[in-house]
Amino acid sequence: MAWLIVIAIVLLILAFPVGVDAQYASGNSFLKLKLGFFRRTLLPSSQKKDKKKKKKKTTEKPSKPGEEDQKKEKKKPGLTLDDILTLAEIALDALHRFFFHLSVDLLVVHWCAGASDPYGAVQQYGRVNALLGITEAKLRNALKIRESDIQTALDLGAERPEIVARLVLSIQIWEILLIGVCAGVPALRWMINKKRMERAAAAAG
Repeated sequence: MAWLIVIAIVLLILAFPVGVDAQYASGNSFLKLKLGFFRRTLLPSSQKKDKKKKKKKTTEKPSKPGEEDQKKEKKKPGLTLDDILTLAEIALDALHRFFFHLSVDLLVVHWCAGASDPYGAVQQYGRVNALLGITEAKLRNALKIRESDIQTALDLGAERPEIVARLVLSIQIWEILLIGVCAGVPALRWMINKKRMERAAAAAG
């Protein structure tokens, strides 16, 4: 029975969604970190922290003769082109998996076009509608959007546009672990092969 309770708790933790809740609006912008039903406000910060960094004086010891040559010999060879391509492939695969599992819980864009010139406001309204139409279609093809609210309006009496945007993103903990494992295994395999080749080159030299 105890094992079943432990397994149930672990599965519950793995199913917890983590993500961010960000909003941009005049006078009501915020950035929150969410874990399940819990929210923690990051911006605006309620606590003002004094950031005073003390500069530490570092005294450099004079290098002994021949010490610089030894340091140069200890330097490891840099990454080759094959190494860079392999790491880039691993990173791109992890990024693809991340966006595949990422969920857009809420996407809100309210844009009321306005400008000092009424003709400029009408032009802005048309450009914004065209841009949002293209962007929304691409986002729906690339991401899982659960709920969206995109509206545009035109106010010929406003001197500047009024924008309200909100984005709520989430991903479950087990999905993050899966992405980490899928990226960590080939990265570890590359690292082992790299070390083996360096030892073989050192033994041959």
